[in-house]
Amino acid sequence: MTKKVYAKKSEIAEIFSIPPHTLDNILTEVRRNPDFHNIILKWGVKSVRVSISGFEDFLRWKSNQRIKTL
Repeated sequence: MTKKVYAKKSEIAEIFSIPPHTLDNILTEVRRNPDFHNIILKWGVKSVRVSISGFEDFLRWKSNQRIKTL
């Protein structure tokens, strides 16, 4: 059995329990961040795949950034 590395946006939203509109906003932030922009594969208008582990790393990084500001 192979472990899935990339997932569609709908699958990412389900895995991380994020509403689709919120996920779109987060992915925009990911694309603008030079450290994480490479976790998104986009090869067409509606063809987007996101690295599951990379997205989790981004969420952990974002959480740590938030904690630093408190």
